Amino acid sequence: MDNKIIAGILIIGIIAVVAYLGTGTGGSIVSASGISNLDVEPDLAVIHLDLIGNGNTSSAAKDELDIIYDGVEIALLRAGLDRDQIKTEGFNIYQDYRYENRVRKENGFIARQSIVIETGDFDLTTKIVDASIDNGALVRWINFELSEEKQNEYKIRALEEARKDAKKKAEATASGLGKSLGKLVSVESQEFNYEPYRYFDTAILEEAGAGQVAAKEAAINIDPKDVEVTARIAVKYKLRSF
Repeated sequence: MDNKIIAGILIIGIIAVVAYLGTGTGGSIVSASGISNLDVEPDLAVIHLDLIGNGNTSSAAKDELDIIYDGVEIALLRAGLDRDQIKTEGFNIYQDYRYENRVRKENGFIARQSIVIETGDFDLTTKIVDASIDNGALVRWINFELSEEKQNEYKIRALEEARKDAKKKAEATASGLGKSLGKLVSVESQEFNYEPYRYFDTAILEEAGAGQVAAKEAAINIDPKDVEVTARIAVKYKLRSF
């Protein structure tokens, strides 16, 4: 066989082997999961309100609710909020009942509207709570949360910390097997989550009246708390001998 042909076949074979090794499909693989937990400052105070109207008919209940809503909205605008900061989260009208001697009887209708207010000005929380309660709204809870912009910022940071953690674990596994860590083969999954901090919750108080008094006190003494950001990442690395 011609020497040039033999040399060509050898070169093609060498290139094929190098290409195969470069794909990361050959050799042993190690998997690892990394996690990160960050405590970060919130940039939003989120106030959840309930507005409730009662009436003998559904339309009467709705009319009473509308009066309460108009009063609350005007008071909030005067307190310094923009109209687009006042968002309706839910609305429904339903038949109410009461029990007399174990017999259920109709008790008119209830119209309920849930409102969410977000503000980055924590000092404004007192005015929001006072204006809402004084005009007939009920404060359900107050949260400290992260805006979408901050969530995206901390997501990058948390996932990077989780990636570093995963790599350290993979390196430790490789060392225990008498090998060193090679190329990153794949990222199997990435998870990011954060939990708003519940600063105030009326539900934990037995009396609604006491709950609203406590809501005002909580707003006066507003004290932003850190929220926890968590991330998890699962990766696979190729192993190579020392």
